[in-house]
Amino acid sequence: MPISRVRRGGQARGFATTEILVAVAVVALVGTLGFLTLGGRDKTLVQSEAAEIALFLQRARLRATESGRDVLVTYDAEARQLTAGPATHPIGSRIDAQAAPSRIRISPSGENDGMRVDLQRKAERVAVTLDWLTGRVEVVR
Repeated sequence: MPISRVRRGGQARGFATTEILVAVAVVALVGTLGFLTLGGRDKTLVQSEAAEIALFLQRARLRATESGRDVLVTYDAEARQLTAGPATHPIGSRIDAQAAPSRIRISPSGENDGMRVDLQRKAERVAVTLDWLTGRVEVVR
């Protein structure tokens, strides 16, 4: 597509509105993709880790329900991992994590002492909570 068009009198008309809109759209798309790949990386890492921890805690609760026995869940800060019976979940090396309390029991009814795992990478923070009464696992942003 030519940059400019010539009228009969030899004068240039300039850019068409659609050409300018297409150029702006391309620049916006490239900027958005750059932001998502560079700026959104911390957010993606923390949210992915939170989802994995939530699934791990839900599986521990299910294990207690199916076996009819309590399941002990512990967080080892030095080893950077959660343990529930024979299952373990290592925390990602690029994510800071803290859990309170660091040890709970989940009963077959789902009741437990409650747990909160706080995850952080730079400015991005997410928490995974295990409700003490209902056993509900929730990711809190």
